[in-house]
Amino acid sequence: MTSPIAPPVDWLRKLQLLALPDQAAIGRYVETNTPDGVEQGWQTIASGIACRVDVHRTAASERGEAAGALVGSISQWIVHLPALTDVTERDRITITATDRTDGRTFEAVSVHGKSYETIRGVLCILIA
Repeated sequence: MTSPIAPPVDWLRKLQLLALPDQAAIGRYVETNTPDGVEQGWQTIASGIACRVDVHRTAASERGEAAGALVGSISQWIVHLPALTDVTERDRITITATDRTDGRTFEAVSVHGKSYETIRGVLCILIA
């Protein structure tokens, strides 16, 4: 059964684009067989994608034995992309245009697709 009232999804998607001030490039993990063995790398599958980056949370983690424990900080971020953007877990998202000049790179941990999607949220960790 269909809904008697269709939501204005196209209009909402256009409205969401107004809140994506930055640009990003998406890189996908690839392996290439060469005579020297397997080469691992990242292939850019899309660039110039409108985006917005928001911090999600920061947490500390501890690994190793008590005497030599290694404490690290993990920053989780949400990268907002236009609805239906081709992005998967483990993809890398590099911010290519923003008021920041550091070119931050994030690795996707979880992609939040949903019904009536007007924007795609990607939970990421900051890697560089």
